[in-house]
Amino acid sequence: MTSRDFTDYIRHIGDRTDLFLTVAAHTGARRTLYPGSYLDLTPSYALPDVTYLDSDPRARKAFADPVTTRELARLHRHYPQDPEIAFVPGDYTRTLSELPAAGWDLAISLYAGPVSEHVARCLKPGGWLLANNSHADAGLAHLNPAYRLAAAIHHRAGRYRLTADRLERHLLPKTSPHPTREQLHATGRGIAYTHPATAYLFQHVTHGQRRDDQGLDEGR
Repeated sequence: MTSRDFTDYIRHIGDRTDLFLTVAAHTGARRTLYPGSYLDLTPSYALPDVTYLDSDPRARKAFADPVTTRELARLHRHYPQDPEIAFVPGDYTRTLSELPAAGWDLAISLYAGPVSEHVARCLKPGGWLLANNSHADAGLAHLNPAYRLAAAIHHRAGRYRLTADRLERHLLPKTSPHPTREQLHATGRGIAYTHPATAYLFQHVTHGQRRDDQGLDEGR
């Protein structure tokens, strides 16, 4: 495979570089983990150290050429240092348990299923999870005591905007009560929220931190 495999895929799904730049600016994250990445290399355009994880043979083949992968990231990078890129083959529902605990600042969950439930152990205390509502993962993170909602990200007129104001409006279902974890798993689909966002930024919380100020008890 060549760099065109990455660039064709990025063109197909839409370039998410600005999304990751917005997250990088807010979190200051350096080490990033991207389960279910497939061929989306754009985190390495915005973040200097990214570990990709995917079970698809095409992703494994593309990332097997570290020189081409690194050169493409170097060409598009928004940071001064050389990019650090690693690839872990496998199903994240099993492979994440084999990775070091508390080793990453940021985890990405976009269109890949219930990543939030498996990646928490890999995040440092106070680390971050970027998730969207595809496959209900934002809802699962909302119900998970390992996370608290820290910001919502909106995409309008080609620009990403992050807000940490009035977070209590977000992740409120249009039809109460909020589905339980079991119900979200059963449907595998995100639900309709009163104030939906493009993506949500959660913070990994340590034991004993309070989350009830955001009304997260609903639906447990």
